[in-house]
Amino acid sequence: MTPSSPSLRRLLFCRRHPLTTHHHLRCRHSLSASSASAAATPAPSRDRAARLATAVHGAAAAKNFAHAIRLTKSLVQASSSCPGRSPASTTPTAAGAAFAALASTSTSPAPALGVLVIALCQMRLLDEALSVFRRLRTLPELPACNAILDGLVKARRFGCAWELFDEMLSRGMVPSVVTYNTLINACRHQGAVVKAQEVWDQMVARRIDPNVVTYTTMICVLCEEGSIGDAEQVFDAMKEAGMQPNLYTYNVLMSSHCQIHDVNRAFMLYQELLKSGLVPNAVIFTTLIDGFCKAMRFSEAKEMFLDMPRFGVAPTVPVFNSLMDGAFKSGNAREALAVYQEMTHLGLCPDEFTCSIVVRGLCDGGKIQVAARFLEGVRQSGANLNAAAYNALIDEYCKNGNLEEALATCTRMTEVGIDPNVVSYSSLIDGHSKGGNTQIAMAIYTEMVAKGIEPNVVTYTALICGHAKNGGIDAAFRLHKEMIERGISPNAITVSVLADGEIADVGRGAVQKVLVAN
Repeated sequence: MTPSSPSLRRLLFCRRHPLTTHHHLRCRHSLSASSASAAATPAPSRDRAARLATAVHGAAAAKNFAHAIRLTKSLVQASSSCPGRSPASTTPTAAGAAFAALASTSTSPAPALGVLVIALCQMRLLDEALSVFRRLRTLPELPACNAILDGLVKARRFGCAWELFDEMLSRGMVPSVVTYNTLINACRHQGAVVKAQEVWDQMVARRIDPNVVTYTTMICVLCEEGSIGDAEQVFDAMKEAGMQPNLYTYNVLMSSHCQIHDVNRAFMLYQELLKSGLVPNAVIFTTLIDGFCKAMRFSEAKEMFLDMPRFGVAPTVPVFNSLMDGAFKSGNAREALAVYQEMTHLGLCPDEFTCSIVVRGLCDGGKIQVAARFLEGVRQSGANLNAAAYNALIDEYCKNGNLEEALATCTRMTEVGIDPNVVSYSSLIDGHSKGGNTQIAMAIYTEMVAKGIEPNVVTYTALICGHAKNGGIDAAFRLHKEMIERGISPNAITVSVLADGEIADVGRGAVQKVLVAN
């Protein structure tokens, strides 16, 4: 074993967990069943199909697999072009037709049929690829198995993926680093850190060296589970093994540090990235700018933004969104609107997040009329809007006691095709409850539930607070009971509302006793 292939246990852990290759999820029917439609006869032009099939065999024999895959895709597409049939409705038949054409034009069709499996996976026709895969008398070569494995993982069919890997091992196939990268990626999506470590150790035990993708994927696994310290150790081991981290590797770590408010470490990684000779892209800048903005360090975010042209990186809508959000949260609405103007002058179209950031920022600054005019202007321009922008306006109207305008905004929201959500309804319920209009609040609640929108702790707290402070103690406790029955845990505000001394009919101790009992 080379020094560049350390056991992950030596990097991170002192316990060893044997790799288990038998799994709870089983889908033998997916891997063993062959589609009846895959046996269909070739579609219209048999001569063209035969010519393409012959060309595929030639390219596969010459190991020109990129060309062979392109030809195979053409074969599948040609096989789906029967008169009166759309390709979307005939892909199983097309796959079967391609299989038949390849099988009938060579006495040794196995390499070309393996290429067919890869082509179908790349065309996102996973079920058709599985059908062809199971019709083969022997396992195809490793690239085809890896393609199926990758397709299963991307389709989140993890049980099938692990079963296929078991079958590959049982038939004596030697996995490659690509195989193990795919399996570690499966562990990532499953949130299975321990299993990812076991896969890594099995790979190293087979004397297969991890590559940049392996290290980066393992770093992703650890970061997504909150083990950033361990991820940093893998990152260090990667560099010690002579592997150059790529932009994606750096961004995973930078983003994770920003999420835990350690933007200083994220910036250190950025500086290291530059020293290594890598050129940052828009994603790297977005991560750092957003991190600085969330840390209320707007001036540093602006410096990063102004540094983008030096690297030939054009600012994107997400970058502008982060800057606007940071400016608003720093109390600089004028700067935020200037950023918005700069974005539109560059010809970039605001997205749904842009609009909600601006509306929320203006509302938080007490500029509700400006926010309303902005939202209407965006609506008239045809830009994308979402519920968040309208919710910000509804919430601000409710806080100001302008319930009539809040309801009118909700109506306009539905008129443009955006359905109110639990946030919309909760704001309206809270506004009416605080205004002493518990009857209207309950009517809004009833409408919300009738539409299939599940209330949350905010909804119930608003209702309980409104009833409690307006003398409806019994109703408040009934709502509390209903809340518990729905499986919603009360928060500190809910409890304090019911235990508040304003509820003269029930002592604080008695209320607390009832709440604890529930």
